[in-house]
Amino acid sequence: METYRSFYAKILLFGEYSVICNSMGLTIPYTEYSGRFRQAEMLTEEQRQSAECLRSFYQYLLQLSEKNELLTSLDLEKFKNALDNGLYFDSKIPQSYGLGSSGALSAAVFDNFGLNKQEESLPELKRIFAQMESWFHGVSSGLDPLNSYLNKPLLIYNKEKMKTVAVPKGLLTDELTTFLVDTGLNGKTDNLVQLFFDSCRHYKFYKEVKNTLIPLNNRCIQLFSEGDIPGFLKEIKRLSAFFWEHFKPMIPPEFYKWWEKGLTDDLFTLKLCGSGGGGFLLGFTPDFEAVQKEFKKIILHKIG
Repeated sequence: METYRSFYAKILLFGEYSVICNSMGLTIPYTEYSGRFRQAEMLTEEQRQSAECLRSFYQYLLQLSEKNELLTSLDLEKFKNALDNGLYFDSKIPQSYGLGSSGALSAAVFDNFGLNKQEESLPELKRIFAQMESWFHGVSSGLDPLNSYLNKPLLIYNKEKMKTVAVPKGLLTDELTTFLVDTGLNGKTDNLVQLFFDSCRHYKFYKEVKNTLIPLNNRCIQLFSEGDIPGFLKEIKRLSAFFWEHFKPMIPPEFYKWWEKGLTDDLFTLKLCGSGGGGFLLGFTPDFEAVQKEFKKIILHKIG
């Protein structure tokens, strides 16, 4: 029986939506959740559903290959044989939570069935993964599966330039805690991404994205990576305010009061984590214990 490696969840710290418009992005593996291929002769109902999803994904890739549209070479015969022998994806990554569950699966397929893995550059890998993952929710940047595949922090400069980097200093300092807020809700990535595209057709909104959101996002990445916490806390507050004004449909209404509180005091600041609409929100604070008391029964996960 073949042994398969694990693929971890990811957290897009900065760059949600703006990376679509060629901004910088910063993403890290999140080892609290992972998924891996397994095989079994007798599948449980949950495993059977996973196997059916994989088989549909295989059909999508096969159709692309037959039309000579697949951007990479996959051993699809090996993939089909594995499916016929009880292959399924055993994942603990919450779905529709912004942690890259479909990205981990796409990375696993490429890792196990890709034929030219060593020859691809990072931008080309990103394009390949974008095509593969688009089957799951319509549009993909390719960053989730790329991060899961590399299993290293990834700094994106633009669509054509990116590199793996060390853990950002903002995650290593005692001056700041980065945390996840569990909304208890499933997000709807495809609907929200489509809403963003529709909004970008309006010049005023697109101008705000290009002239305000992207510079703010890039500045936050720079300050967070360098560990300039006073400067970062000032800029992340501005980024949070931008999301509040222009991306409110992506913020779960149940968390409006906390988002607004984060804008009006210095205890914490919230931002989107992925496409929003549910899943996790991302938070930053100099006093995590005080934040835990503020959120009371809401589940928080400390990062780093």
